[in-house]
Amino acid sequence: MTTLSPVSDATNEFFVTSRPEPLAPGVRTQLLGFSPDDFVTLAPRRENPRADEIEARALALAQGLGLVHADNRGRFDGFNTLGRHVYPSASVERGVLCATWCNWLFFFDDMHDEELRSREDQSRVRRQIDHALALLSGARQPTGEVDPLDRLLLEFRRGALERVGGAWLDRLWCVTADHMSLGVLPAVRNWGTSRTPPLREYLSQREHDSGVLTALDLIEVAAQISVAPAVRDSPAVLRARRAVSRTVGYFNDIVSFPKEVLRHKNPNNLVHVLMCERGCSLEAALREATELVNAEARELETSVRAAAGLYPQDAAVQTYLQGLLEWQRGNIEWSLASPRYDAARG
Repeated sequence: MTTLSPVSDATNEFFVTSRPEPLAPGVRTQLLGFSPDDFVTLAPRRENPRADEIEARALALAQGLGLVHADNRGRFDGFNTLGRHVYPSASVERGVLCATWCNWLFFFDDMHDEELRSREDQSRVRRQIDHALALLSGARQPTGEVDPLDRLLLEFRRGALERVGGAWLDRLWCVTADHMSLGVLPAVRNWGTSRTPPLREYLSQREHDSGVLTALDLIEVAAQISVAPAVRDSPAVLRARRAVSRTVGYFNDIVSFPKEVLRHKNPNNLVHVLMCERGCSLEAALREATELVNAEARELETSVRAAAGLYPQDAAVQTYLQGLLEWQRGNIEWSLASPRYDAARG
């Protein structure tokens, strides 16, 4: 599809080029019967040239904590590669910090997306969420033997305080609390009761339960910039962040449908919700899901244009907005190349 790119440093405007940007070699070319080229992409394809070192150091950290072993190494490798696509300009140190957060989030969310204990004991999930948020905020100090996943979160907290400070971490805490309360908990309740949520409800839930909004805060970490809170919370930037979260979440629902719905019987999936809401075939649900993915991508394009025009002289804002576009494009590249959503691999 089309690729959104910056016009020039002088104008800091954005435009849509007429030349399609093909997906990288090696991605899965058949996606439940249609082509990846059916999806809008809003930035040129980029990979972080330091990705191999970043991923090796993130792996070493997780292995050192006892989180990665022979049985789950393939799964870990599937999500540890995300940063090379969505934070393409990060330095090694900052890339490892971004990977530490994303990897913690994947480990944490997988417990509640796939483990039957979470489905059957929702109060346990609530306790785990409260515990994690307390560690992230610093309100709780671990005592005795510390769980490996808690140690990973504490390592991220230490690095974030050192590199970006407490005010940034406080904002991340707020976004993470919304991710948990507005996304993870409703999803666990739905799965526990085998409830398929109505479409409108699910679209709002998916905006939060993907965790993408937390990862967008890391654009500032990766790019070594600081966006003023008033700018970050402006209507145009908020619309852009929401659109990224939704287009990424909806796209991931398409590629994960065989694994989430057919294998794990999890009702929290856009394609499944559409089939139930519309009483339609899988093919029709996939078409509508694709339309929703692309509609949110175009909303992202519109919102980025609007925000770029409001802050034309602010280099940090322009870099952040480009980071939103890179996240949208990078997620598509990663999702189709990664084995994470392959039902055959668990």
